[in-house]
Amino acid sequence: MTSVLVLVGLYLGAAQVPSLESPSPGERREAIRSMAVLGNQDAVPGLVEAYVNEPNGDIRREIVAGLGRIRDRSAVAGLIDAMRTDFVRDIRLQAIDSLLRLYIPIADDEGFFSFIGGVTRVFSDEERPRVSPNVTVDPEVPAALVQVLREDFDAEVRREAVHALRSLNAADQLAAMVIELESPRHREYEEVRLALVQTLAEFEDPAAGPALTLLIRDARVGDAAIEAVGRVGYREAYPQLSNLFLSSSDGDVRERALQAIALLRHPDAVAFLEPMLDSREAKERELAAEGLARLDYDPSSFAIRIDREDDDGVRLAQAFALVRSGQSAFVDMLVRALDTRRWPQAEAYLYELGRFENRIELIYLHLRNPDADVRERLVRVLGRIGNPEARPHVEPLTMDRDADVAAAAVAALRQLVDR
Repeated sequence: MTSVLVLVGLYLGAAQVPSLESPSPGERREAIRSMAVLGNQDAVPGLVEAYVNEPNGDIRREIVAGLGRIRDRSAVAGLIDAMRTDFVRDIRLQAIDSLLRLYIPIADDEGFFSFIGGVTRVFSDEERPRVSPNVTVDPEVPAALVQVLREDFDAEVRREAVHALRSLNAADQLAAMVIELESPRHREYEEVRLALVQTLAEFEDPAAGPALTLLIRDARVGDAAIEAVGRVGYREAYPQLSNLFLSSSDGDVRERALQAIALLRHPDAVAFLEPMLDSREAKERELAAEGLARLDYDPSSFAIRIDREDDDGVRLAQAFALVRSGQSAFVDMLVRALDTRRWPQAEAYLYELGRFENRIELIYLHLRNPDADVRERLVRVLGRIGNPEARPHVEPLTMDRDADVAAAAVAALRQLVDR
């Protein structure tokens, strides 16, 4: 009798274990939840097989999300298949998100199975996470994302594929993205073209310049294209940009064109920018000083102008020019601005000085600033610069008394790796 009871107990216990093969959708969901644990590589083959055989779209979506939660690269092929072939749009979107999770550690504060519009949206924030420089992305993933960009019938999926290419730093797919930008298949889909322009700008490769220059007067993506031409440093666009500045009656367009010119470092821009140092428009004085700074213009006049200038943005641009010319004392003005509404401008200048002008030591000197906002933004700049030599300077700030500074330092250390 006792042995019979034991067998019955074992049977009932086994029956209570959720199974991917259960006829109950609820039990299949429970099985997915129990298997989708970080690092549970052994669960991947079973989940991939269950996805292939699952008729319920909601459960397929949970399987795809679960594979992202496990974060094991053995799921790449299954996720690519879901991204390319599932007829449910939200599942294809989820597959893109889950593929990114294999390479970019993300803490989903809303809970893994919390969906917004049917899809976890961690990678849809305005500031999308980026893969760390020391992470190697499996080459089939960017290639599959480009295929989705070419072939998927849903514009949102195509757009998210482009943003995923940006998150994975897939600059090796630049030529393919340029072809898609020029393709008529996306002509009526502003969000896809805009994502392509923004992503090409992030890659900062002049090879994208010709395609971007053709779009600077485009009614839908022209503003982004103007900025992108400057960011990729396509000097050959200087005539078109200067003409756009002189011919446009739109103040915003003129400002963007001038900003792009300031980034190009085109030698002919000296004669164009120099008269603007005395412009009545503060923004023109600011961008003229900024652009001339990058052209090794004699900065001696800025030392006089900076005391007479009453606009904070112009003064920061002049300080940037003076620091770039070797007058390091003016970096104090840039650092102090990190605690003002001008902090994005100051942060951009410090980033440029540290990454491109080899003046990163100027940032180290201010990491003990008493203002927590300043420390946090300096650490963030060092992370973006990505020079591993900054690690000894950043590591002490992981123990900073301010939690935001400490978190920023931890995040920066992930970026400060040998490339």
